[in-house]
Amino acid sequence: MTLNEALILSYVKRGIGYGYNILAHVRESGSDEWVAFSRAGLYKTLDKLEREGFISKRLEQDGGRPPKKVYSITHSGSSALVDFLYHDFDLNFEIKYELDAYLVTAVAASPDAEALAQTIHRRKEAVEKQLNTLNDEWPEDKNTYPFIVYALYRRRIESLEMERKWLDWFEGILKTVSGDVLHMSWGESQK
Repeated sequence: MTLNEALILSYVKRGIGYGYNILAHVRESGSDEWVAFSRAGLYKTLDKLEREGFISKRLEQDGGRPPKKVYSITHSGSSALVDFLYHDFDLNFEIKYELDAYLVTAVAASPDAEALAQTIHRRKEAVEKQLNTLNDEWPEDKNTYPFIVYALYRRRIESLEMERKWLDWFEGILKTVSGDVLHMSWGESQK
């Protein structure tokens, strides 16, 4: 089971059985900040969860409108969700950033310290932009936000601030060295 599937299954378990209502709750709660979520993806995932026997569907008529699909969690779905949350999700995962893979590739393609420093500087600008956006989007009175949304917001802010600090450190070192950083040792960078 994926995180998206578990999130959708969680909403269905809570009795939010219409696709539109699930999407609205995900957006309202801010969950789409942390889990990639789209309308098309939602309906594909609901179909998959139904095929796997984790949810069941019934049609509900509302006046002259086309019938709505209403989803309910099955016993199998409840068990699968519990298994995912308490047993299947690996809490020992290692965080691997796309930036790390990019830097390894960039150094292999152009191992010049100055070129890498320019790349680091562009990333710093992107981090600053993300920090500014987060600070602008969140009102001063955060007391109205759900606890988990605010806690994750704080984690994101602190993570970006730590990355900015690391980028400053790395850019500072790159400005003091020259040449091929691909084959340079740490000791050589400190001379």
